[in-house]
Amino acid sequence: MKESFAALLRTGAGKLALSLLVASQATAYTFRQVPRPNLDLNDLGRVAFTGDFDSISLYQYEGQSQQYPGRNGALLSRYPNGVFATINVTDADIKAMCSLQVNGAERVVFAGNFTGVGEMPTPGGIALLDPEDGTVTALDGLTGSVNTLFCDGDGGQVYVGGSLSGANSTNAIVWKNGWQDLSFNGFNGPVYSITRALNNNIVFGGEFNGLGGNASAVPSENNTQIISISSANISAQASSDVNGFSDPRNIVCKPDFTTQGAGSTWLLADQSPGSWKAEFGFGFEPTSLKLHNTDFEGRGTKTFRFTALPDGGILNLTYTDPNSGRQAFCDARCPLPEGNTTAQDFSFVNVVGMNAFRIDISDWWGAGAGLNGIQLFQDAIYSYAVNDFNEPEICGPTTARSQATTTGPWEISPSQDSSSKYLTTVLQGTPIDPEAASVTFLPDLKQSGNYSVTIYTPGCQGDGTCASRGRVNITTSMGGEDESVELWQTNNFDKYDEVYNGFIDATGSPRPQVILRPASGQGRGPLTVVAQRVRFTLLKATSGNLNGLFEYEPGQKLDADKFSDSVINAAGASLIPQEKASVLSLATDGQTLYVGGAFNSSDDRNNIFSVREGATGPTALPGKGLNNQVMTLFANDSMLYVGGNFTNTADNSAPGLGGVAAFANNQWQPLGAGVDGVVLYLVPFSLNVTANTPEEVLAVSGFFSQVNAFDNNPSSSVNDFAVWVPSRSNWLHNLNFHSLAMSGRLMAFTDVPGSDRWFGGSVSSGALLASGTAELERGSGDELSLQAFPLEIQAQQQQASLRKRAIVEGQNLNTTGVRTGTFYKENGMNKTILAGHFATTGTNGQNLTNVIIVDGAESDNVTGFDDELDANSTFAAVAVLDNVLYAGGMISGQLDDDRIAGIVAYNLTSSKFSNVQPPPLQGVNVTVNAVAPRPKSKDVYIAGQFQSAGALSCPAVCVWNTERNQWTSPGNGLAGVVSSLIWVGDNKLLIAGNLTSGNNHTKILTFTFDSSTTPGQFAVVPGASDLPGPVTALTIANSNGDQFWAAGHNSDGTAFLQRFDGNKWMSVDEALFGDETEIRGIQVLTLSESHGDSDIIDKNEDLLLMGQINITNFGSASAALFNGTTLTPFLLATKGQDGQTQHGSLSAVFVENPNSFFRQSNKHLALWAIVLIGLAIALVATFLLVVAGIALEWWRKRRQGYSL
Repeated sequence: MKESFAALLRTGAGKLALSLLVASQATAYTFRQVPRPNLDLNDLGRVAFTGDFDSISLYQYEGQSQQYPGRNGALLSRYPNGVFATINVTDADIKAMCSLQVNGAERVVFAGNFTGVGEMPTPGGIALLDPEDGTVTALDGLTGSVNTLFCDGDGGQVYVGGSLSGANSTNAIVWKNGWQDLSFNGFNGPVYSITRALNNNIVFGGEFNGLGGNASAVPSENNTQIISISSANISAQASSDVNGFSDPRNIVCKPDFTTQGAGSTWLLADQSPGSWKAEFGFGFEPTSLKLHNTDFEGRGTKTFRFTALPDGGILNLTYTDPNSGRQAFCDARCPLPEGNTTAQDFSFVNVVGMNAFRIDISDWWGAGAGLNGIQLFQDAIYSYAVNDFNEPEICGPTTARSQATTTGPWEISPSQDSSSKYLTTVLQGTPIDPEAASVTFLPDLKQSGNYSVTIYTPGCQGDGTCASRGRVNITTSMGGEDESVELWQTNNFDKYDEVYNGFIDATGSPRPQVILRPASGQGRGPLTVVAQRVRFTLLKATSGNLNGLFEYEPGQKLDADKFSDSVINAAGASLIPQEKASVLSLATDGQTLYVGGAFNSSDDRNNIFSVREGATGPTALPGKGLNNQVMTLFANDSMLYVGGNFTNTADNSAPGLGGVAAFANNQWQPLGAGVDGVVLYLVPFSLNVTANTPEEVLAVSGFFSQVNAFDNNPSSSVNDFAVWVPSRSNWLHNLNFHSLAMSGRLMAFTDVPGSDRWFGGSVSSGALLASGTAELERGSGDELSLQAFPLEIQAQQQQASLRKRAIVEGQNLNTTGVRTGTFYKENGMNKTILAGHFATTGTNGQNLTNVIIVDGAESDNVTGFDDELDANSTFAAVAVLDNVLYAGGMISGQLDDDRIAGIVAYNLTSSKFSNVQPPPLQGVNVTVNAVAPRPKSKDVYIAGQFQSAGALSCPAVCVWNTERNQWTSPGNGLAGVVSSLIWVGDNKLLIAGNLTSGNNHTKILTFTFDSSTTPGQFAVVPGASDLPGPVTALTIANSNGDQFWAAGHNSDGTAFLQRFDGNKWMSVDEALFGDETEIRGIQVLTLSESHGDSDIIDKNEDLLLMGQINITNFGSASAALFNGTTLTPFLLATKGQDGQTQHGSLSAVFVENPNSFFRQSNKHLALWAIVLIGLAIALVATFLLVVAGIALEWWRKRRQGYSL
């Protein structure tokens, strides 16, 4: 007999203990190892788990979890076993990282478009990480988002680039223990990449054509906007009681501010100071103020002050003295002239944010003070989603105004922690209709020119909608072709994103507009969408002949006339489109600077080119560059890796460059044949692919669904992520490598002296890549490891087109994965049988569904059920008697003249379905949950939900005799649903579920078999009827079989776990289990070292719980161990891939020697007590199968011609 595949894996790359090594052995961040579980598995033989998962790990280190950080970002390190560890989470992407010494200590600078790390706000999307303990410090002072970082270790500073502003700089700035302006104050467009040239100069790449910081905004009357005071809450103190003059709203939003009198003038009480106040639903930064004094009956305001609220500061103002014509300053006593009804203009010395203000009047002309009008302005053009915040139609002589229009069910939300109120809609649907709601922002632009357009998104923590936020599509229509971009709204705190940068014709028709609507392709609701405001910033004219590239020599004075002396600047200036080239990535390798982006030139520099040290000009790469844009570059050991949206060189001379390529020795090299989409990020990490030697591999992330076929490697479905192994010139998934499960995306990395490499991204990672089943092995010193079966199990929907029978439309497929299994080693066989609801491919290439058989005696040859049965069947229980496999569940189909329902027989000797099949089970939603042959007999007990077998009435439990090939009933008076069967000895059967025997409603029964001619007897287990809910999992608790464990759900949905000691039930503290705990299987395991004494479990045993176990103060685990007092995570599993990753679950454990569960070195199990484990299928899952069965039965009858 040949060795099993598990034994063969011990010598291959599948060995987990040797599979993964991180690059550095000096780990500054310490992971604490948890105590080993001390399981004694020696006598059990092979041990395997089944469930619904794609990756699985042993719980070995504190901090491990099966929680996926989601589509947002995370700071990642790696556990000593190589699994990626989430150290902290961000509310959006980490796009850049680098290491820097700060005050003598190593720190990691990381940045992106996030607004918070954990619960800490990080405005501007940048922070410091202490790699020793993982603590994070926000670097306050920026607004916007960061695209790139370059840490200058020699200067002790970091260059920061993005769509940002801070200090007096825009889009580029330096941090050196505080924010410092560059000498040129940044750029007039976003920066995407920064690197150091070979001459030590700093090179910036982006989408800009001029220098300048905040001064890049044009300060002119054409760039001002009136602030809507009419939408504010207006109040006053000490108003006059004269009829028509007491309302403080008289002076707001007048067509003509020179008019005065009743209804047009506001007066204070005579000889009295007072105040006028406006409170807004939005924040603003005013730059100028117009006050219109009154001279009604000789009255008027003489002095006032402007108080910003809520801060309460008195602002400094400048104005032109009407007597001298010179500029003057004021603060607490600003003057208004006597007898003057024209506007007096004031400018604010400092730009201060506020959401309310007060005019405090301290002195007056004549009998008392008053005003005719007030206007407030800001040097920014906004369009608010709440239309009341936009310029009112009747305020002043303007004929146009900023406004917003909506479609769909929007409501106004309070500002919470944001700067203003905003609109919110909650959408339902599967999928969400992208046309269900929209907001169109229309600005009041008075001058044509180049604009930066930014959209503001309020944070989700303030309104508590983080769980339901998603993506929005932003379409900008500026007179040319419409441009669209998708943005995530999952930011914890307020953020803004630039959505357009370019020319806008203010006189054109139709008006410029920005449209916000839900993005397409979003799943079932609810989806919360928010809309707040859009800003239009007019940029100053360009100078210096820049186009996406700028070389900066630190410490040198800039001379725009000499910009072209730089080869790098000149290379950018000659790119097409002029003044609109996008340089997206820069990299240096040896003596060469590489430039990638979206551009071309007259000298064949298409989307990528190089500049060599000392060269007089740029150099085009072979093939005239690439045929579409380059998004990212990574240089490593004389090899340049390139990612983007290309498929070939520009002259089509290098096929196979699908989104990713390598460039070395002046020639292009494909990575296999690439992928079928866009590559955005290339990140290296260390992996032990061969033997015990770690090597660098390359994580490729972006938007793609397939790795293309090449050579003898077929195409493979992926989800935006793949790993390239340079030493093998192949993709990792083609190498039959199981010792790392990984999905998501890696976006950034940095190496830290004295520490391991740190990463930014969003990764779900497991120690073993295995779908639905895995083996547990024990090495020396009780060391446990996981091994994969030689299978690639998939969800059935991925192979639906390959099946003869399609899945019934609307069938619930939540019961996916491997539900159960067994080892069979009798009569010279060595079979591993796995069953559930899945699809895979056999050794000979045949499509297999739901049941597979791995033959360890034939080099792990994989066979199983093809398309003979309906593919939408789900198997829940299997057992073998005399080389015949009996498989039950919610199954249906037709084998020749035999209709199959609930149970099917398969001959393992002939590898065919048995000639004689059990007549179909009958009833509503027929489901078999347990199959248990009686020891030393030819009877197979079948249990679940059904009413009869063939023509024989035998509800819930029926017996198939394999000698007579007929059904018999075990007894009378049983009804309900059975979840588990366990034989205790030859004649006693435990039955668990939701049961009725005679007049007794209970959860657990015993059945005692007397003889083949005498009906057996059902008996209620004492106290079982008082269990708080149906039993979904059952196992014996001792070698005699008179004690057992039971688990299920209370009436309120919470989990319960209790032990029967032969006389009474003992309950486990339900506070150990969190909400939504689902226990699908339980099993007692013997320990190699005893734990502390417990009243509920022997000190040399632990109880294994399987399912989705929500452990209080930990979270979800797929398996946990209970020692009588505490619940400890044991196995962690996940399913799905990027964007759909969720908790996995385990359903059962099966072993090679089930009669050894209670065997110890000095204590042996009685030979009669052969326990056939029928570990529970969760009753919740059973009910799902039941519901699905209604649809299945309807479809079956309809197909067979029944009239329904």
